Amino acid sequence: MKHIKSLIFTIFITFLIVTLILLGVKYFQNEKVEYKTKKDEKENNLVSLTMVGDFLFESPYYRSIDAGDSVNTYFRKVKDYFVDDDISIGNMEVVIGNENLEVSGDGFNFCSPKYIGDLVASLDLEVLSTINNHTFDRGIEGINSTLDYFKKTDILTVGTNKDENEDKIINVKGMKVGFLAYSYGTNRKVPEEYLKYVSLYKDPETKEFTEEYQDKIKSEVTSLREKVDVLVVLMHWGKEFTHVENAEQQELANFLNSLGVDIIVGSHSHSIEPIKWVGNNHKTLVFYSLGNFTSADDDVSRAGEDFDNAYQVGLMAKLNIKKLDKGIDITDIKTEPIINYYDKDMRNFELVPYSLYNENYEKKHYRYPYNFTKEFIKNMYDSVISEEYR
Repeated sequence: MKHIKSLIFTIFITFLIVTLILLGVKYFQNEKVEYKTKKDEKENNLVSLTMVGDFLFESPYYRSIDAGDSVNTYFRKVKDYFVDDDISIGNMEVVIGNENLEVSGDGFNFCSPKYIGDLVASLDLEVLSTINNHTFDRGIEGINSTLDYFKKTDILTVGTNKDENEDKIINVKGMKVGFLAYSYGTNRKVPEEYLKYVSLYKDPETKEFTEEYQDKIKSEVTSLREKVDVLVVLMHWGKEFTHVENAEQQELANFLNSLGVDIIVGSHSHSIEPIKWVGNNHKTLVFYSLGNFTSADDDVSRAGEDFDNAYQVGLMAKLNIKKLDKGIDITDIKTEPIINYYDKDMRNFELVPYSLYNENYEKKHYRYPYNFTKEFIKNMYDSVISEEYR
């Protein structure tokens, strides 16, 4: 009898243990499934964007590479910012050359060697505007050379083209994001037969935002608006060396808002400008200028000391887009200054986020003797960018 009771007790304990194990497995399986579902829902409903300003490569950078500096150093502290997002956007301010095109990084005329294309492509970018005042610095061959280079990468170019009817759309997480880009003009005049390959918002003859160009942009924006959930327009506009948007930028922002544009990303000023919402019925988020992302000019003669320093600071902006039943919601808009570092010999170029810009970088920067300090950067950033975006 004793053995029977012991056997029954053993069976009961074994049954209890097995039951608890099974319940535990089921519990953790359910927890895992629930977590996975929430993660997938988050991933499918939110598209993250990273935006930076001008990729402006100039002669001092080329000389530093020719002198033996590593081309891999420049982006090593910012690469991670581009990896975990869905779409990264910038403005390619220089032509990517080929064996027939002379390299130049000064004299308001820019054509880079091929390794610059490789360097930019290493950042995991998705979109580059190729329309700006330097687009025609090497004529139609320069346009085609730039397009041919990026066609071999995963980067979508917008603003110049070989096929004027090609839509620029990225599909990500069930969301269609469309892109257009425009410039006020080019430094070298574009012959009439090539105007269809460049996106300008001003008449190149009158330098005015004429009714003809208004109608052209309205047609392009309206057509793409019907095909996408999110519409982003990159604008090369405004005035150089200022922290305030001008009346023309405001006019264009309101015009694009009236056509249903969701986000405007501005460039050209070589200095950061404000972030603002425009519109009533439809809201458009406007980054008036993100400044330079890369650059290499120690003394811009027409800028003055403050803007010589501002030239060395770009703005990286990040945000999330959620698709709603009707329209979208833009949230989590945050920015960080990115400092273009080079030492007293104009060597060792490196992009450094403000959060990593320590005293060692500050005091060894070429422009430190000219009041380019962390305090200058912070004061500029705080005065230009609203607290809600910092």
